[in-house]
Amino acid sequence: MPALGLLLEYPIFDTYTRKIANVNEKLQPSDPDYRPAIDFELHRDVIEQFKQEHIYSRMRSIEDQEAVFDGWMRSVDSYSGNDLLYLNSKGIIPTAAVIRKGERRSNPFRERKRFDTTTFSTASCTEANSFPEEEEEEEEESLDKAKLNDMEG
Repeated sequence: MPALGLLLEYPIFDTYTRKIANVNEKLQPSDPDYRPAIDFELHRDVIEQFKQEHIYSRMRSIEDQEAVFDGWMRSVDSYSGNDLLYLNSKGIIPTAAVIRKGERRSNPFRERKRFDTTTFSTASCTEANSFPEEEEEEEEESLDKAKLNDMEG
């Protein structure tokens, strides 16, 4: 999945706050072991402004220029193997989608390197899109698969 989509939307520290409340009952706020509760709601406006200015606007700009997420979605949609069969409306993981160590899969899902890119230069948009070694890898891989199929009969 593109790294651009990874964003901690809303941190929740309820468990920590409950745990620390029990510990704090016996302590004074001046005690060195006293820990204040963590509540991000106090900073909601600043957090939202930061996300809009520095995260969402950058993600949209990069997607407009590079189409990374669109490309990733197309690669997932065009994949015809079994590895992603767990992405279904029923939420059931079919046995064909289970990847077992040491077991060879006929059509394993492989993400392209460009989907793992985390930094993009606005000056060199086309350079960020080109991964020549990836194209060579794909050609080489299909030759190897053809040879393997020929050997297997």
